Amino acid sequence: MWIFFRFISGIYLKNFFIIFLSLLCFFVCIDLLLNFKDLPKSANLDLLYVVFLACSAVFYLLPISLIFALILSLINMIRSNEFVSFYALGLSKNLVILFPFLWALFFCFVFIGLNFTSFAYANDYKRNIIKNGVLIKQGGGVFLKFNDDLIYIDKVKSAQNEVEDIKIFNTKDLNLTSFVVAKKAIFNDDFWILKEGSLTLLPNEYNVSAKGLQSKEFKDLKTLEGFKPKIIESVANNSDYSIKDALEGLFLFKEQGISLHSIKISLYKLVFTPFFAPFLMLIIYYFFPITARFFNLAFVSFIFFLVSFGVWGLLFLLTRLSENGVILTEFGIILPIVLLALFALFMYYKNR
Repeated sequence: MWIFFRFISGIYLKNFFIIFLSLLCFFVCIDLLLNFKDLPKSANLDLLYVVFLACSAVFYLLPISLIFALILSLINMIRSNEFVSFYALGLSKNLVILFPFLWALFFCFVFIGLNFTSFAYANDYKRNIIKNGVLIKQGGGVFLKFNDDLIYIDKVKSAQNEVEDIKIFNTKDLNLTSFVVAKKAIFNDDFWILKEGSLTLLPNEYNVSAKGLQSKEFKDLKTLEGFKPKIIESVANNSDYSIKDALEGLFLFKEQGISLHSIKISLYKLVFTPFFAPFLMLIIYYFFPITARFFNLAFVSFIFFLVSFGVWGLLFLLTRLSENGVILTEFGIILPIVLLALFALFMYYKNR
């Protein structure tokens, strides 16, 4: 069994890396030709732009490369009669596809794991370099709600987890109870530390004999527990989310009664979309001929390449419709993947 695993895996992985790297280079070259005049006059930023461009392209190229690698591997094995030889040696039809399917799942899980890190923000970094000539964009003019607090931030410094000119309005039962003004705030240990500001307390009752406004200065003030910087950055710059930040933002936005549409789109795209490749691989495999004697392999491969592009384009269209609110997010992203998985499992058990 180990011999078969090494042989089939070697063929599949060789074709996968050739196709993936070729598409990646083609994507990067075309983008550079289109945007060369907009690149900053800095060799370091240009090199970073190429790196982030390649990272952002993985989302689109990885699934289709996994499928194309299988098609090319099957065609080569059919032409050399290796496909028939596997059956003659006692391998079942399901066992032959098992090794490429497991490799495809492995690459999908690796991609998902990378999206827990800053890898998920490669497209934002690329966009900042081409538009602003800087790696990290400083957002500003953000107005947010957190629990009973209304927060205005004039400038967001994403790289330092720092904001400038922050105002926090504390409310209770829709009444303003106090407000805080600070020159800057730094995120540390799940809290925001306000620096050099003032705290103003409003009276509970507005009577002539009662106490009026009370104001005091402070150097440091700890507040806004659990209010993550990445959430502020994503709102300020309309940026992407990593899976980790998306999950944190999902629970936070739900507690605050904020719309979850955009954050669910980002989360579902990163977690579910890549898995259409392994399941489509299974489906395509069971329709492949065993021998080339009665089939035109060039025409068969063309049909399967066309089907792959068609399914890929349909899923992309459904994702765009979900982003625009035409259809529910779950119907546009999750349901097609589930249907592909069910049909692939049906084909698998049918050929046992």
